[in-house]
Amino acid sequence: MNPSKDKPVGLTERVGYGLGDLASNLYFQMFNMFLLYYYTDVFGLEAWVVGNIFLFSRIWDAVNDPVMGIVADRTRTRWGNFRPYLLWLAVPYGAAGYLMFYSPDLSMTGKIVYAAVTYTIVGMIYTGINIPYSGLMAVISKSSEERAKISSIRFIFAFLGGFIIAQFLPPLTKSLGGGNEILGFRYTMALFAVLATIMFLITFFTTKERIKPSSEIQPKGQLKKDFKILVREKAWWILVVAGILNLTAVAIKSGSNIFYFKYVAVSDDFKAEVASFGGGGWIAMILGVMTTGILIKYFERRKLIIWLTIIGGIGMALPYWMDPEMRISMTGVQSGEYTMFGLKMSSIELVPNNPRLIYIINIIGSFAAGPPVAIVWSMYTDVAAYIDWKHKRRITGLVVAAAVFSQKFGMAFGGWFAAVLLSAFGFIANAEQTADSKWAILLLFSLIPGILIIAQGASMLLYPLSDAQVKNIEIDLAARDSEKLS
Repeated sequence: MNPSKDKPVGLTERVGYGLGDLASNLYFQMFNMFLLYYYTDVFGLEAWVVGNIFLFSRIWDAVNDPVMGIVADRTRTRWGNFRPYLLWLAVPYGAAGYLMFYSPDLSMTGKIVYAAVTYTIVGMIYTGINIPYSGLMAVISKSSEERAKISSIRFIFAFLGGFIIAQFLPPLTKSLGGGNEILGFRYTMALFAVLATIMFLITFFTTKERIKPSSEIQPKGQLKKDFKILVREKAWWILVVAGILNLTAVAIKSGSNIFYFKYVAVSDDFKAEVASFGGGGWIAMILGVMTTGILIKYFERRKLIIWLTIIGGIGMALPYWMDPEMRISMTGVQSGEYTMFGLKMSSIELVPNNPRLIYIINIIGSFAAGPPVAIVWSMYTDVAAYIDWKHKRRITGLVVAAAVFSQKFGMAFGGWFAAVLLSAFGFIANAEQTADSKWAILLLFSLIPGILIIAQGASMLLYPLSDAQVKNIEIDLAARDSEKLS
C-alpha cells in the first residue's frame, strides 16, 4: 500500500486547519512585532525589565512544551488525542490574550507583576493549544507529500496573521483608542481575541485525525524511554537548532522594526511605515509559501531550505550598510481613509510612492523565506514517522513539542537580547536617541538577525533524512499497518 495514494485531504479541512495557525499568529506576531514597544513606550516599563520578563516567562513556557507533548500523546477521547484541546482551550486562549493588554492603572511594581503574570499565563495557554494543533498535522494524513501541502496552506494563513498584525494594528489602535494608545491596544486585542477563539473552534469542527494512537496502556518507564529515543535522533536535534536560530532572529528583527522607523529612519508617521514595511514583507512570504507545492516537486526539501534561507538572511542583513533614505522611483498603490466595522481607518499604503530601497530588499528576502517555514514543519512530522518506523513508537506530540520549544526558547533569548542591548546602549523610550542607541537599533534591525538566519540555513547541511528515505519509510509503515489489520 502506497500512502501517497491515500485519499487527499479536502479543501475545507485544509482551510479549517490553516485557520488554527491564523488564530495562533494573531497572538504570536502581535508579540513579536509590538510587545517590546507596547511594554516600553505604552505601558511604561524599562527595557531591561521587559527583557527579564521575556526571558524568564518564555523559558518557563518552553519547559512546559515537552510536558504538553507527553500529555497530548497520552490523551484518549472520542475526538482523538490532539483535537480536543482546540475545543477545551479556545475560550481561555481568547480571554487571557485580552487580559494581557487590559493595562490597569497600577504602581510601577504592580505593572511589572501584572505584565509578568499575564504574559506567563498567555504563554502556558498558547502551549496548551498550539502543541496539540501542531501535532494534529501529523495525524491528518499518512503521506509526507500531503502533509507538506497541508503545511503550505497552514503557513499561508500563518503569514496572513502576520500581515494582518503589521498592516491593521497601527490604524486599529489609533481608531479604537481615539489617540489613547493604552485603550487602542486594549480594544484591538479584544477584537483579535474574539477572532482567534472562533477560528480555533472552526479548526476543531472541520478537521479529522486519521492516524489513530495506540490504545494500549503505557508500561512503567516508557516515558523515560521515549525521551531517550528522541534525544538520540540527529534529525530532531538539527531541526531544534535551526528553529532556535530562526526564532531568535525573528524575535529580534520583528521587535525592532517599530524602533527603527521611530528612532533611526525617523518617519513622521512611523506606525504607517511599519505597516507598509511589514505588510509588504508578509505578502511576499505568503506568495513564497504558495510556491512550496511546486518547488518540492522539482527540488529536494533540504536543499531548498538551505539556499532559500541563506538568501533570506542576506536580504535581512543588507540594510545595515544602507542609508534608510535611499529610495527608488515607483508609483504607489494606496487607499485613502475608509471605514471598517464602523471604525474610521487611516490610509494604508501597501507600496508607498518612492519607497525606501530597504522595502524592496525586504520583499525579496521575505519571498525567499516563505517556503522554508512550511517545509520545516513537514519535516517534524517526517521525524515522527521515522521514529515510529525505527523504534515502533509513535511520539508525535513529543516530537512536535520540540518545534514549539525551539520557538519559545528562540523568542525568549531574542526578546531578552533585544531589550538588554537597547538598555545597554542607553535607549530611553519616547526621547531623542544617542548615536550608540541608534546603532544598537540598527544592529537589531539588520545585521544580527541576518547572521542568525544564514547560520540556520547552514545548519540544515547536517540534516540526515532525504526525501527518498522518507517515502520509503512511509511505504514500510503503510505495509506494517496493513499487516496489523489482516
